[in-house]
Amino acid sequence: MSATPARSRVSDVLRSSGAATYASAMECNAEGARERFERAREASSARYDEMVGLVGQVAQASAALELQLRQLMSTLVDSKYAELVAAGLSASDLINTCIALLQVSKEIDDSARAEGLGLLAGLPDLFGTRNNLVHGMIATRSNEHEDPSSELVIETVALISKRRKPAQMLTISSSTAKATAIELRDRSTKILGWCSRYLPGQLRRKQISS
Repeated sequence: MSATPARSRVSDVLRSSGAATYASAMECNAEGARERFERAREASSARYDEMVGLVGQVAQASAALELQLRQLMSTLVDSKYAELVAAGLSASDLINTCIALLQVSKEIDDSARAEGLGLLAGLPDLFGTRNNLVHGMIATRSNEHEDPSSELVIETVALISKRRKPAQMLTISSSTAKATAIELRDRSTKILGWCSRYLPGQLRRKQISS
């Protein structure tokens, strides 16, 4: 009979120890979750700030490229009214018009023509990425609520609205944004260089703007 209280005390100790261990484990898990959340919050904030800065670079680079496309069109038209004709055209219209003008221009040889057309190749897709970045609502998302042992992943997304289409969310990396800004600037510089080499007289033609 005397063994029963002893066993009871042992059971109580074991239960108490198990509860303490469980509570300690839960506390550690909660602390780990809080730390993971804080890391995700800080990383998301840094990623958002980085992407907003890159979007600004993309916007400025695309504006410079549109300016050079207007200059290219004016140079190919070779008229004192060319600047007025090119004014206000969208990037898509400028690209398509410049392609048409390059294909029929008698002022350049085939080598220059091929080079000029090459500079315009792929621009619609490049401006498409630009539009997603500039017109999309930038946000970040992470996997902080998933398994704490997994690597923390932060993604940048853009909410895109297209005419007569449901809104869609696209994942856009900072490397894509950087590459887009660099490519836009590079095309702008090369188009200006092309005009200077092959049509310098037309490039310097005085324009009537008013």
